[in-house]
Amino acid sequence: MKQTFLTTIMLFCLTAICWAEGNNTQVETSSTSDAWTEIRNGELWIDTDGNSVQAHAPGFLKMGDTWFMVGEDRGHSWNPDVNLYSSKDLQHWTFIRKIIENGVTSPDLGRRRMIERAKLLYNEKTQKFVVWCHWESRNYGASEAACFESDSIDGTYRLVWSGRPMGIKSRDCNVFVDDDGTAYFISTTEENTNLGLFRLSDDYLTPVSHTPLFEGDRREAPAIVRIGDTYFMFNSACSGWRPNQCKMSYTKDLTTGWIPLRNIGDEVAYRTQAAAILTIKGSKQTTYLYVGDRWMDPDLPRSKTIIFPITFNGTDCEFHYMERFEINYATGEWREVK
Repeated sequence: MKQTFLTTIMLFCLTAICWAEGNNTQVETSSTSDAWTEIRNGELWIDTDGNSVQAHAPGFLKMGDTWFMVGEDRGHSWNPDVNLYSSKDLQHWTFIRKIIENGVTSPDLGRRRMIERAKLLYNEKTQKFVVWCHWESRNYGASEAACFESDSIDGTYRLVWSGRPMGIKSRDCNVFVDDDGTAYFISTTEENTNLGLFRLSDDYLTPVSHTPLFEGDRREAPAIVRIGDTYFMFNSACSGWRPNQCKMSYTKDLTTGWIPLRNIGDEVAYRTQAAAILTIKGSKQTTYLYVGDRWMDPDLPRSKTIIFPITFNGTDCEFHYMERFEINYATGEWREVK
């Protein structure tokens, strides 16, 4: 029933698909009424079936007025499956299905490999849905990535490729789609020493070029957003599950000119690690939402998803962490709730 409903949504909204990826989701003003949605941080998300939302290190895609979220299922074993959820407001989530599953999608999955940081893309040229992720062994010795493809967002995802992109060790990752439709996979490379920017082929299935960034800085969990002609990247230090100082850089060219990383947010970036930056284009203003994971080691299934507004003024950026705030998706406005 859910799958039939989603397929109908997909066909109806396909022409209204926005460029969206794990770290830069473009949201057009939709038919959402002029109403305010309250977002509360620090609480465990519960889906419409009453179960905890298992979509950690999430990736997002918006079609029409419906958000889709993929992420790690940390609730069953060391090897998280990839779950798919849908929502109209980023707060009330409906579980759709496991789109990548232990022992089903690949014989290696659940035995020799696990998945982290799954990110969802839609390719307008091929009209396919693509997932990129960190494809890892139990001891983190594999240092690989993997790519999956499906004909529909809630369909069967097929393993297209796995390995070290262009022969380079790869771990924590994200994706970014530029305004011209060019897609990039970005990950922590060479034993967490650098960040690697991999431009993808037109079908989003193959890395075709590599640019090392922030060499020797040992950064991970990258998230990129484009504001006008400027690219901003947020990332964290490599400290396991422990939160640390988030840092930010910007450039006019993805492959060069990044300024030295500088601190943003508090000294532990409000106990989160960056997962995505969402762009809400409303009738009155554009709002950017930071999405991060608040890891709850050793109880990782109870890790929280944190959302709060961030603002840009030229090359300056400011985090606005709040335990409670309201957002109007039609107008793009937000306000703190005391």
